[in-house]
Amino acid sequence: MAKNRGYQKLVKEHYHKEAQAHGGLSTSTMADKVTRQREIDSIVSYLKAGDKCLEVGCGNGAGSVAIARAKAVKMTCIDFSEDLLAIARKQPTKGIRGTVEFKQQDVLALGDKKTYDVIFTERCIINLMELHDQQDALSRMAAALKKGGRMVLVESFTDGLSELNAARADLNLPAIGPAYHNLHLDKEKTIKHLATEGLVLQEENNFLSTYTFGSRVVYPALARAVGKDIRYNSAFGNFFALLPNAGNYSQLKILVFKKK
Repeated sequence: MAKNRGYQKLVKEHYHKEAQAHGGLSTSTMADKVTRQREIDSIVSYLKAGDKCLEVGCGNGAGSVAIARAKAVKMTCIDFSEDLLAIARKQPTKGIRGTVEFKQQDVLALGDKKTYDVIFTERCIINLMELHDQQDALSRMAAALKKGGRMVLVESFTDGLSELNAARADLNLPAIGPAYHNLHLDKEKTIKHLATEGLVLQEENNFLSTYTFGSRVVYPALARAVGKDIRYNSAFGNFFALLPNAGNYSQLKILVFKKK
């Protein structure tokens, strides 16, 4: 990152371990398969053929290639982690409809101006563990958008986690906290900050609420009651991915903004 930040080493080491553990697999940075696929499908739904896109925090590129396979967009994909980028550059791209270019880039040094139709993230800004760094990154991303461009933030927010933990508390389940290398975004602060950069909120999409309620509240409570271990990607939990979304019971949500 542009400056010597106290959390830099922690975050970098985390993603070094992710690169070693998962290689080019889609489970890298997100072990929950439903969540990963929902993220990709949701981002694709906000893109139009021909869009010039910037993906901030592309990781090992598995999601980037999946998006370019689904939609004919021109993508510049950046990440801070050289370990993950080395894997991204080896991802198979045969048959993709769009194009992908992987670049090592610190979002806190992003200097592009009015370049992109769409800028999107997948759990990237939460890796900036100081509020002023998060806001600096968002400002730089806003500056890189063309007039009328869209910003799609797939990030973890404090309000959804609070509602999730309130539901868990009702069943005497322990609270879920942010990952050790993350600082969740405050929704209202994010909206207000981006408004100062000329971005207007268009949509709040709680795209994982029902699934998260089922897999992180109902499933663990029942598993505990029958003495079963709790695990990701359970057949029971996956049922909730088939149901319509309701409420605000996931830390992960999507905020979509448009630049004036």
